[in-house]
Amino acid sequence: MKYVITESRLDNVIFKYLDSKLDGIELKKDFGHSIVFVFPGEGKGLMTWLGKKSRGQLLTYYEIVDEVETMFSMDESDALDVIGRYVESRYNLNVNKNSKVWAMLGRK
Repeated sequence: MKYVITESRLDNVIFKYLDSKLDGIELKKDFGHSIVFVFPGEGKGLMTWLGKKSRGQLLTYYEIVDEVETMFSMDESDALDVIGRYVESRYNLNVNKNSKVWAMLGRK
């Protein structure tokens, strides 16, 4: 059986999933206008938003992207797009580009 779901409804489902996965995450200002998304006590960020100079580029750790891809049967570009929309919606940050990265810089 197949179902048709609108993009906005799918976004709502994925946003709720990300809310539960990222519950407790903190935004830490980093060098310049960057913001690193980290869990308390963790040394590495899960996402980094590069501000004004990079015009709202988001770097997303591969595990998050892969989880969204697998959970919602999406390809990588669609998963990156929805994660970017999530960050815009939840954190009021402008995301013009979202890239999957294999390593995140540590932060203390």
